[in-house]
Amino acid sequence: MVGKASSIVVGWRPSSVSGWGVYGQNLLCQIMEKGRNPILFLSPHLMNVTSDTARLLQPVLQKQVHLEELLGKVGSLEFDYPVLHALRNDFIPSLGEQSAHGNKNIGITFFESTEITSEGLVRAREYDLIVTGSRWNKEILESRGLNNVVNIFQGVDQNLFKPGKKNKKYHDRFVIYSGGKLEYRKAQDVVSIAFKEFQKKHSEALLIFAWANQWTKIMPTICQSKFTKGYPDVTEDNVMLIDEWLIENDLLEDTFINLGMLPNKDLPEYISAADMAIFPNRCEPGTNLMAMEAMAMGLPCIIAANTGQLDLIAENRCYPLINQTPVQPFAPYKEVSGWREPTIEETLKRMEEIYQDRIGARQRGIEAANFLSKFSWSNQIDHLLSEIDALYGD
Repeated sequence: MVGKASSIVVGWRPSSVSGWGVYGQNLLCQIMEKGRNPILFLSPHLMNVTSDTARLLQPVLQKQVHLEELLGKVGSLEFDYPVLHALRNDFIPSLGEQSAHGNKNIGITFFESTEITSEGLVRAREYDLIVTGSRWNKEILESRGLNNVVNIFQGVDQNLFKPGKKNKKYHDRFVIYSGGKLEYRKAQDVVSIAFKEFQKKHSEALLIFAWANQWTKIMPTICQSKFTKGYPDVTEDNVMLIDEWLIENDLLEDTFINLGMLPNKDLPEYISAADMAIFPNRCEPGTNLMAMEAMAMGLPCIIAANTGQLDLIAENRCYPLINQTPVQPFAPYKEVSGWREPTIEETLKRMEEIYQDRIGARQRGIEAANFLSKFSWSNQIDHLLSEIDALYGD
């Protein structure tokens, strides 16, 4: 094959409730809309999409059922097309351990751990191309001698996440939005305690959050926090009791709303009801998709200036958290170079700044939306397809 990959294999599960899943869901759609053939062999997980998206993806999902059956019989699949592979920390799994192989193999990585072993570097070089989701990830890999690396940011669904009128569903409450699966890395402990202090001064404040975490084994890392105590219990159905944990940490029951595990298409209804968003995350291997979506809707956002989030940050389009200190390694992360610990004090200061200057906050929100307008999924997948095509030459 020369010049252009007519078919592209996506090697992870699309979903509506995780960053990887939303990436896969939009990747499949964009490949189709650009006149190419997406191939999927793993079944979707908790995928809840708009009717238009469902119609678009129907033929892909029909073929997927047969491919998954074939995979179960033969153990691995070989394609005469490029295959995109999801890679975890330290480039696991190796190419040989993947369920499918193509005539070109592209690894997509968003790594939090900065420990990259010599074995990991060998695995990285097995792939024809490594695609990172942030400049932070890319610079780390290049510093370790890898030269098969490109950076392509995630995108935003601009049919869903766009500026509009404030949703008045919470009436006269001052609404603060927080999103991301509950774990120490995402810093919900900072959000919780900063909000608790803010609400003491501003009784109308309301915290709405989407913190559901399918991977409950990573959730107890929140115990690393010096701000909160304990971690949520988990039911037999794998549901985290976040509300009870917040109450144990002295938040008042009528000051927060748990949005649960919302599909991506339903988030705009709640983001549009907020007055600000807080992302004091200690590390983001990508740009932080939930922050991108909030910014794209024109919401004033407080964002910690570290790791992949640095790709989003500028003083005129968000409220950066600058006063940070290095994070110490903790299980399961042996190396956390670049991770940063924010402060409650600076987070509160930024929250108060937004509260007191609504006009200035709205202006930063407009600048954020303008900046995010160039990061449509269409544009970002164009970049990805160009890099894939380049592997096949002219």
